[in-house]
Amino acid sequence: MGGNDFEIIFCELIDQRFYHLDTCFCPIGANSALWFPPAFSIETREKTITVSEEEALNFVCNAINIRKKVISPKGVSKQTLEALTSLGYSLEEVEMSEFMKSGGACQCLVMKL
Repeated sequence: MGGNDFEIIFCELIDQRFYHLDTCFCPIGANSALWFPPAFSIETREKTITVSEEEALNFVCNAINIRKKVISPKGVSKQTLEALTSLGYSLEEVEMSEFMKSGGACQCLVMKL
C-alpha cells in the first residue's frame, strides 16, 4: 500500500446510539485515543482513554486534536482530563449544545485538506 506500514484494526459498533465511529472514538495522536469501549464489539489495544457513557453521549469522542490541544464539547470528566494531561495534552472545552442537536460536535465542523 504505497510503502506505508500500518495496521488496520476492524471494529464493529454494536450500540445504536453511537452510529458513527467519531461519536465514540477519537484518535488524539499517533499512539493515543479517547474511546467508549461498550460501543464496540472488540477490545482495542493500548494507549486509549476510556470515557464514561455520559461523556460519550455528550460527544466527547467527537473532539479534535490540534498540536496536543484537544478541543471537545463541554462535559469532559476530571478523570478524562487527568488522563489527557498525563499524556501531554491540554483541553479546551467548547459549547456545542445547539450543534449536537443535529447529531454531531467538534469533529463534524472540520474539513481536512
